[in-house]
Amino acid sequence: MNYLREMSEQGYNPETIGPFHESMIPWLLSFKNILKKDRVVDIGAGQGHCLIPLHRNGWTNLVAVDIDSYNFEMFKHKYGINSFRCDIASEPLKLEDASVGAVICFHLIEHLPKPDNLLFEAYRILKKEGKLFLVTPDWRKQYKIFWRDPTHVRPYDKESIARLLRIHSFNPTVHSWGAAYGLGRLQAYRWSPRLGMIGQDLLAIGTKS
Repeated sequence: MNYLREMSEQGYNPETIGPFHESMIPWLLSFKNILKKDRVVDIGAGQGHCLIPLHRNGWTNLVAVDIDSYNFEMFKHKYGINSFRCDIASEPLKLEDASVGAVICFHLIEHLPKPDNLLFEAYRILKKEGKLFLVTPDWRKQYKIFWRDPTHVRPYDKESIARLLRIHSFNPTVHSWGAAYGLGRLQAYRWSPRLGMIGQDLLAIGTKS
């Protein structure tokens, strides 16, 4: 696989985690009552832009899942994050039923022609009241640039992502995600995290009932 290598060479890598992820990812999980002892699984962990900030803020039971093992050695030896390879489009996760407090899935679902296995497996491994955090581009706001990533195959808007989660038995809430109107440069979300939920991406939170 060359996807993560290409991203890293273009400057999107574990050394360039920005203040938005460093601030907003820990806030989001805390806001949704994900305890620091809970197991948190990042499917499509990529360069670690979600897991590394969580590690730095005291979460201790972190698992990285990806089809590409490019960063696995770094995750383990630098951060103590366990990793395993899985093609979530078709393969089961090597995790027990109802054993996970939160599943993170940032900017993956738009790459999957069929998201059914991802959502089935996320639901299976989550505990009751566990949370699935999905982030994906908001088609309504990004339709002009969505296809610039040649690996994108399926766009979503607020209604479609909510319906998809309901179909797979989750209770969804959908928000905007990211900073807008220059607030990202000002890092205003550090003082008011709600200002990090007005951007051009979608944040869909699915609760397992």
